[in-house]
Amino acid sequence: SRVPTASARLRRKLDLIVPAFAAPGRLLWEHPRVRDVYPPYLSASAYVTLVMIPLMEAALERARALAADDPVAAGLAEYLERHIPEEMHGDEPGGAALDDLEAVGVDTEALRAGPVPLPVAALIGNQYFWIHNRHPVAILGLLELEAFHPHAPSLEVLIERTGLPRDGFRQLLLHAELDVHHAEELHEVLDSLPLEPEHESLIALSAMHTMACLIDAWLDVVADVKGAESASPT
Repeated sequence: SRVPTASARLRRKLDLIVPAFAAPGRLLWEHPRVRDVYPPYLSASAYVTLVMIPLMEAALERARALAADDPVAAGLAEYLERHIPEEMHGDEPGGAALDDLEAVGVDTEALRAGPVPLPVAALIGNQYFWIHNRHPVAILGLLELEAFHPHAPSLEVLIERTGLPRDGFRQLLLHAELDVHHAEELHEVLDSLPLEPEHESLIALSAMHTMACLIDAWLDVVADVKGAESASPT
């Protein structure tokens, strides 16, 4: 029998967390106040979008520093040099995500000035730690999020259910198309790199931690709106 590829082994590990990762989106979809939940829910995701380019740049810088003696770092640097421009979507990293938030009434100045939700801060902090203290290949675990992209038909229903401006869904609609290709490319890179077991373990840890932190951040949003609902006078 054929030995599974690195990307297949990663997907098999992530199968354990996929049902939990899908649950907050289902709660959003089914929420009686979906119009109120969507903007803060999108905000939680936007923090990751804002930091994605700086994280990839940090991984690229570290990969370049290691590349001469490390074929995994050398291959990673080549991939990130291609992929970073693909993820810019405008002049400012994350700027397009902020435009979407403004379209649904989020004060993005306050969002940028305020504290980062704790699960998101944990997600970002661990990425920097792994990049600088373990191996920059950890960034591929974060990028594995592209394999769990939104689906356009579901987004169309969400737009209808919220009644919010379509401009608040531009990046999600774009990624519903782009991330199919991006995920395929990422898996090709995973399968082409000469990964050792410790690299694969780090990538899987990075992916699972990223997904777990987002689950927590999204569930906190749904719980906050529920809390506000129960606290409001009838």
